[in-house]
Amino acid sequence: MNRIAASVLIGGYLAGWLWPLAAPAEDGPSAAIGAENLCTNRAVKIVSLYAKTAGLTPPLSYHWNLGNGKEWSEAEVPEQEYDVGRYDVVLAVKDGAGRVRKASMAIDSESQGCGVMR
Repeated sequence: MNRIAASVLIGGYLAGWLWPLAAPAEDGPSAAIGAENLCTNRAVKIVSLYAKTAGLTPPLSYHWNLGNGKEWSEAEVPEQEYDVGRYDVVLAVKDGAGRVRKASMAIDSESQGCGVMR
């Protein structure tokens, strides 16, 4: 183990010992976007999108703004086509308790067929 890692471990141990009442924040309900860039020989970028959730109470409802003029209302989105350009994808998930969690990502289609997701 290098010195930096040892310092972090010791510092974390001491912080826990000096402030025993401080508890780590618990992960709350969340939503995120999963995406897979499908490289093809087609003239457009093809992306597969899906919702990832944690801690939300069923039933869940989904609302996607896919950035390409389309919307969707299920957890998994059919493959989407994106021409060269930048597209902002937004997901809103509402759970049975009325809580809404949002997630977003940008799709940069820098060339036809493949590109970068951020």
